[in-house]
Amino acid sequence: MTGRTVLVLTRQPDHTADLVVRELNDREIPLVRCDLAEFPTRLSLSATMSPTGGVWEGRLRTEHRELPLSEIGAVYYRRPTHFEFEHMSDVERQWATAEARAGFGGVLAALRCRWVNHPHRNAAVSLKPVQLGAAAEAGLRIPRTLIMNDPQHARHFAQAVGTVAYKALQGSPLVGGKSLYTTIIRSPTAIGDSVRHTAHLFQEFIPKQFEVRLTVVGRQMFAARIDAHSNAAKADFRADYDNLTYQPIELPEHVAEGIRLLMHRFGLLYAAHDFLVTEDGQWVYLETNPNGQWGWIEVHTGLPIAAALASLLGGAT
Repeated sequence: MTGRTVLVLTRQPDHTADLVVRELNDREIPLVRCDLAEFPTRLSLSATMSPTGGVWEGRLRTEHRELPLSEIGAVYYRRPTHFEFEHMSDVERQWATAEARAGFGGVLAALRCRWVNHPHRNAAVSLKPVQLGAAAEAGLRIPRTLIMNDPQHARHFAQAVGTVAYKALQGSPLVGGKSLYTTIIRSPTAIGDSVRHTAHLFQEFIPKQFEVRLTVVGRQMFAARIDAHSNAAKADFRADYDNLTYQPIELPEHVAEGIRLLMHRFGLLYAAHDFLVTEDGQWVYLETNPNGQWGWIEVHTGLPIAAALASLLGGAT
């Protein structure tokens, strides 16, 4: 692709994406913002490929703009919602969604431009067992971890390591309308037989001074110290944002090098990484979110993350 228009794929509202859009507008970098859920009623696609072309040619049409595919220089794959199809039976809706994902989504996925990040790369790193193994191979310290559905094995693990932390493997599921955050388990007998019904992740509990959210944009790294001031926030800062304080923090070089290796391994240009820092100053890797939130970090610390993303999308390295 030779264009310089930035295609922003995200939902409405998305106040975090708004920060990047404002930066792009201030720099007079052309952009088109849309959401996958707008297809096919408010967003359409027409694309062709010749027998010898190798590149999809065509255009996207929104309610207000028409964008030739050749003009797309970068895609900011933020947080689009799923395709939506009304006035169809369940079977028809499933078929239409699958076709839209393969057709509309497939053409976009084939665009030869800069992606922040390509959804295929996001998917590759999103599995916790994968990212924990990759982090350890990159030289980062990780907690001792058990994934299983064997309650007896889980109790033996808890007996061996002492206090353990239970964490959801994929996001924060809703239980009774509330999110399930990290749960601290102090006795092996607290682990019930119900864990046999699906996979569970347990990690050794590591006492900490504070946590760190490390936001990486291209070659730039923005580290923010997060101090928790309530019991809920100390177990999982997502549980109580009102009792957190933030400040920029210097990143140790060995941690920066490990993260560079991790980013390169998965081909990521953006990711949010979480660490805890122990009482003796050791950094322990927890997880990577290839599409993690960052707007709140910029608001509380002043770290110029939106500006870095705008530069990256505009062609900077």
